[in-house]
Amino acid sequence: MNSKQPQYNKTQWLDNALKHLIQFGPQQFKIANLCNAFNVTKGSFYHHFKNRDDFVHTLMQYWYEQTTLNFITQANTQNNPLEKLNKLDQIIANNNIEAEIHIRAWSLTEPFITEHLEKIDTCRQTYLQSCYQELGLDTELAKNLAIISYSQFLGLLHLKPPPTVNKCLELSTLLAKSFLQDIHKDI
Repeated sequence: MNSKQPQYNKTQWLDNALKHLIQFGPQQFKIANLCNAFNVTKGSFYHHFKNRDDFVHTLMQYWYEQTTLNFITQANTQNNPLEKLNKLDQIIANNNIEAEIHIRAWSLTEPFITEHLEKIDTCRQTYLQSCYQELGLDTELAKNLAIISYSQFLGLLHLKPPPTVNKCLELSTLLAKSFLQDIHKDI
């Protein structure tokens, strides 16, 4: 009798894969390792994914939807750009984004992940830029500030010992606030 558990649905596979990535790193991201870790058969894997490449592409699309598009959608429930930026900070602080570090490290050994990161980074920076433009910065300054704020936040995630996500968010907004204070005295 097989002691394996019933197969996971696709979302369970993706959520557990991100947890596995955080815990064990990308070097352990093999189908057999994942099936053993999740206590499921390879049939469960192949029920949802054609092969490992399909799985990784699906995982990256899922990460993009969850931590980029979903976060932006939630932030856009606010009425003005400053409220949107503050809401975005709250959303990031209240979600586990630890996989971000591991995905970026993984892109060093699996270059096709870089394609996904380019899409993710472009979307996130474009959103920040649009908020900064709505606050009154010209296009070029808003774009540059978006790059600086975003890269500063990502860089802070790599410090050892790592600051809290809240501290990273606080520090990454300092520069933006200094630019924006000249335009909006209420910031």
